[in-house]
Amino acid sequence: MAVVLDSKAIAEAMGVTDRAVRDRAIRESWPYTEETCRGGRRRLYDLAALPPEVRRKVEVAQAVEGARRAGYFNQAASGGESIPAGMPSPADTSPAATGAGGLAGGGWLPVKTVQNRPILAKTGQNMTDLQPATRDVAVATRHVAPAATGDAPDSTLIGHLLGTCARDDDFERLTRARDMMLLLRPLLDLPERHRGRRAMAEQIAAALGKSFQQVYRLADVAREHGVMGLARLGQRRDRGQARTLISGPWMAWASETIAKWHGDDLPGLAERMRQAVRSAWVGGAPSERQCWLKATAAVARDLHEIGCPREACAALMNLPAPRRYLAAEGQHFRVAGRALRDGKEIYDRNLTPVRRSAAGLMPGELVCGDITPLDIPVLREDGSTAYARLIAWHDVATNWLWIDPVLMEKGQGIRRDHVAASYARMCEKAPFGAPRRLYLDNGSEYQWDEMLVACKRLADFTGQAFAADEAATAPAERQVIRSIPFRPRAKRIEGMFGNLTDWLGWWFGYVGGNRITKKVATLGKGVVPAPYAEVVDWLNRTLADYHVTPQECAEHMDGMSPQQKLTAALESGWRPWRINALTLLLAFSDYHIRTIDRGTISVDGVRYTADFLMAMEGKVQVAVPRVLNASGVRVAYVLEGSKVLGMVEEERVFGITDQDGAKEAARRRGAMNAMLRAIHHDAPPLDERNLAGFRAEMNGLDATTARCDAAAVVVGINSEFEALSAGVAAVVERRLAEHNQKQREMKEKVGMLSRFGLEDDPETALAREMGL
Repeated sequence: MAVVLDSKAIAEAMGVTDRAVRDRAIRESWPYTEETCRGGRRRLYDLAALPPEVRRKVEVAQAVEGARRAGYFNQAASGGESIPAGMPSPADTSPAATGAGGLAGGGWLPVKTVQNRPILAKTGQNMTDLQPATRDVAVATRHVAPAATGDAPDSTLIGHLLGTCARDDDFERLTRARDMMLLLRPLLDLPERHRGRRAMAEQIAAALGKSFQQVYRLADVAREHGVMGLARLGQRRDRGQARTLISGPWMAWASETIAKWHGDDLPGLAERMRQAVRSAWVGGAPSERQCWLKATAAVARDLHEIGCPREACAALMNLPAPRRYLAAEGQHFRVAGRALRDGKEIYDRNLTPVRRSAAGLMPGELVCGDITPLDIPVLREDGSTAYARLIAWHDVATNWLWIDPVLMEKGQGIRRDHVAASYARMCEKAPFGAPRRLYLDNGSEYQWDEMLVACKRLADFTGQAFAADEAATAPAERQVIRSIPFRPRAKRIEGMFGNLTDWLGWWFGYVGGNRITKKVATLGKGVVPAPYAEVVDWLNRTLADYHVTPQECAEHMDGMSPQQKLTAALESGWRPWRINALTLLLAFSDYHIRTIDRGTISVDGVRYTADFLMAMEGKVQVAVPRVLNASGVRVAYVLEGSKVLGMVEEERVFGITDQDGAKEAARRRGAMNAMLRAIHHDAPPLDERNLAGFRAEMNGLDATTARCDAAAVVVGINSEFEALSAGVAAVVERRLAEHNQKQREMKEKVGMLSRFGLEDDPETALAREMGL
């Protein structure tokens, strides 16, 4: 059932005015409901929806009011002492609330006594004039003790608490005290000189395991101080009371300053100092001394601005640092300062990690991938010093580490091709088999869409036995898990890297993770590199030792080694998944469509060739593996759908006069002829001469033409058209005769003439006859 309060009830619990509460509610937009009341409407606020600090104060006030009504503050024991059993503890547990460092607990309600009447030191208001809830809060969180011997009647008693610093054994102490009071009750009820008092004391002593003299002393304590006196036996009488306010030197300075300057009182100066110390911690003070230096400077500046003498301000800044007081305040406030400056430190020291268990996982069910440097200097082939990188895969169920070292050239880093090659080798050879699920880093090496495409291809090649997907809608058993950036605790493999340094540290020449301060054998000399092959061989043998070493601290290992975990899984029926090399090569490949050109194909400027391409033409699909080939020769695969037609290699280039080129040409001709012969053997050439006309014969072409001839209808012309045709033919014949006559006459005239009055020679005459 929701608890609703009006602004007056909240103001009474907080010790402020109703107007202040209403203004704050409007300013911070507190949710509310309205109800009709006398004089109009009023707003009601849900207790659960109030700001945390307001809700705490209201709850404390309600608890105190409930305790007061139940009689906890008025109930008296046999000794006449009030029993605060069941009294609520203050909600505020900061140093100021608990009295640590000399400050009053439970917030800021400093109390002092004037003429034996408790008043609020800040306002001078009489405690008896306060509202019941406010007065009970003050009573519950403060014990107004009488002035000590030698103290003035109006001495400030800040930090005198009544059991506000709870201890783990307080409840047990109070329970034992009540049981003891029940045993002592008959003895307390007897008169002082009763004859049976000794015998009763001995019976009680036997029950308590004490002597009757001790029982007498316990009875005196119970008669004088009641149950609380019995509960406090063995405790300091001044427990929970601050001996000084902040520190002795500060108290001396404050007293001297107040005597000379009346601008503030002791509680006011203490409040200024406390707020300045807290602000210094929140500001990022690295130590107690630095916190004190900045806090005193801030307080001195504020005091000087309101008229405090310069000598007093200078004296404050020269006071020694009260380290216990500063440490008590810093227990709660220095974390806030660290959060403003050092997120990594907050993550490592303060943020509570979420505990997760790997119990119940089978080998290969969850595999983490990451990259770490090998902190051992090695030699490249050119003699330079380098540090290899380790591509690591961690099987969470067995803590098995599959590691591939990679030595890069100067200025280069791990590429996606290296990660793909390492992943393929793990799927092919790792004892825990191909992973069911992947837990990857957010580094650029793993931010590779082609890798997820490769995982989907593996799912197709393996009949969906292996599958991985980053889609949020994918089933949980197929989702690829991405670690939270800059959160190393989220990846178990980071812890494995820490354990791995314990094994790598045995190598002479191991420099550690800090390259600025490398570990060296002799001061003034650099690191001593070792041959890369030797380091890799030692690393493999060291990992073998690691895999057979029991791991007692890992909660899911049950004290077993990775080898024993694998053995137990095999005995329970588990079997690792294996993916063959060709499937992995095809999965981790770039696919292209290329045209065959004289038995070669070109991909990214590299020409590939194979004998079987000479017997093909057109477009084919080419898969170029991203996994690096150990031999160094570039290869690719030609596919037809899901069928692999063959492997092609990078084309070799020969010199102009190189005899090997001629031999290769002859071999290719021989291979071409062999393939053609095989093709001719499997599919002999078709003899068209035997098939010519067979199709027409089978489809009855001759019968169709015969039927057409038989069914033909002869169509003649009429007489008029026939006469017209004859007339046209006669006219054409007459015109041809006239044309021929003209041609003969012209030839006769030309034959009698010559260019120079002479007859043409025989050759010219022949040319003329030919029309030239």
